[in-house]
Amino acid sequence: MRRDTLTVRARYVVPVEGAPIEDGCLTIQGPRIGWLGPASERQHDLDLGNVAILPGFVNAHTHLELSPLDGGPDGPGSWPEDELGWLRRVIAQRRSSSDESLREAAEKNLAAAIRSGTTLVADSTTAGMSWPAIASAPIRAVVFAEVIGLKRERGLQTDAAAWEWLASVRPENQIAGCARVGLSPHAPYSTAGWLYHKAVASGLPLSTHLAEMPEELRLLAHHDGPMRRFLEDIGAWDDEWEPIGPRPADYIRRGELRNADWLIAHGTYLDPDDFWQLRPQAAPDGKRVAVAFCPRTSARFGHDRHPYRSLLERGAIVCLGTDSLASSATLGLLDEMRFLHARDESLSGELLLTMATLFGAWALRADTSTGSLRPGKSADLAIVALPDRDAADPHGLLLESDQPVVGTVFEGDFVSGRWNGTA
Repeated sequence: MRRDTLTVRARYVVPVEGAPIEDGCLTIQGPRIGWLGPASERQHDLDLGNVAILPGFVNAHTHLELSPLDGGPDGPGSWPEDELGWLRRVIAQRRSSSDESLREAAEKNLAAAIRSGTTLVADSTTAGMSWPAIASAPIRAVVFAEVIGLKRERGLQTDAAAWEWLASVRPENQIAGCARVGLSPHAPYSTAGWLYHKAVASGLPLSTHLAEMPEELRLLAHHDGPMRRFLEDIGAWDDEWEPIGPRPADYIRRGELRNADWLIAHGTYLDPDDFWQLRPQAAPDGKRVAVAFCPRTSARFGHDRHPYRSLLERGAIVCLGTDSLASSATLGLLDEMRFLHARDESLSGELLLTMATLFGAWALRADTSTGSLRPGKSADLAIVALPDRDAADPHGLLLESDQPVVGTVFEGDFVSGRWNGTA
C-alpha cells in the first residue's frame, strides 16, 4: 500500500532545473513530488545513503522489439561496422522473428530499461508490437508505429497494419495519459513521400530516422550509390520513386510537413544551413521538433562527429536515445551519458543530464509532468549509486564512475531496486 507521504534523504538531489542539493531530501506525496531541499530543513523517513536522486531518464529513441544480432563485429574493438551490412542483419532478424517473439523481446527489454532508471520512452515499433508490454508497465511512453515502403504495395501494407493497431487503442487504453500513440515514417531512404504526408495529416506525434548516414544523402541528391544498390538487392527499390526533396530536412520542414511534432532519430548528417529550422521558435503553431542522438550507435558505425553541439548552440533541442540492442550493448541512458562524456569532456555534466531528462520530456510533450524534480511534478526518479570520493562538481560523480542505477521510482512507487514496495 502506498504511504501518503515519504521523505527520502540522499547524498545529492539533482533537480535539473536548479543546482544539485548536497545532503538533500525529497518528499514523495502520493504520485507527486511534494517538496525538495536540504536535509536540515525536513525530517526524513528513509535514508537512501550514498546515492544521487535524479529525474527518471527519458529514452528518446529506441526499438524495444529488437534483440542483439548474431554474427558481425563483436564489440568496440572491431568497430566501425558497415551500416548497410548491419541493416541486412536487422532485416534478416526481423523476417525470421514471429510476432510473439517480438512481443516477448519488447517486454524483456522494457523491464531492463526500467531497471536502468528510464521512466519515459519513445519506442518505434512494428504495428504496436511493444504496446502490450508498455500498457502493463510502470512507465510513460510514446509508441510510434512504423510505416515503411518505397513501393506502393509495401507502403499500403505497413500503413494498414499501423492504422489497424491505432484503431485498437481506445482513449481509455492509453493508460490515463501515461502512454500515447504516434506514427513513424521510417526514413527517407525507405519510405515513400505520400506516407510522410499521410502521417502529418493524422495529427499524431511523429518520429523518423533522418540524416542517418552518408549513403542516404547520396540517394536523395542523386538517386544512386550504395543505398540504391542495397535497396535493389533486398527488393525494396522503386524505379518511380522521387524524394520529397534533395535534403533530409525537406522531409519534416517542407510545406505541410512542418505541421507536426517531429522527433528526429540520429540527425548525424543534417546540413548546418538547416539547423535554424529545428529551433522551437521556427516551428509553426507551437509544434515541436527535436533531435534524438544515440551516441554509442553513432560510434558503432564510425560516423562523423554528431553536430549536437552546433545544434544546441543554434537553439535546437537535442535529447538522448539508446537505439536498440541490435546496435547498443544496453538500453541504459546513464551508459549513453557516460560514453558521450568520455568522448567530449567539454560538454558539461549539467547539460548532458538535461539532454537525458528534461529535453527528452519536452520533445515528447511530457515536460509539465516529468523530466525534472519540482514540486507538483510526477515523482519519476532514477536513483544512482555514487563512488566513495568527493568531487567539485557532483555531476562528475555520476559520469566518471561505473556505479549503477540502484532504484527507479514511477509516480511515487519504487518499481525497481532494494526499496521496491517502500512507498
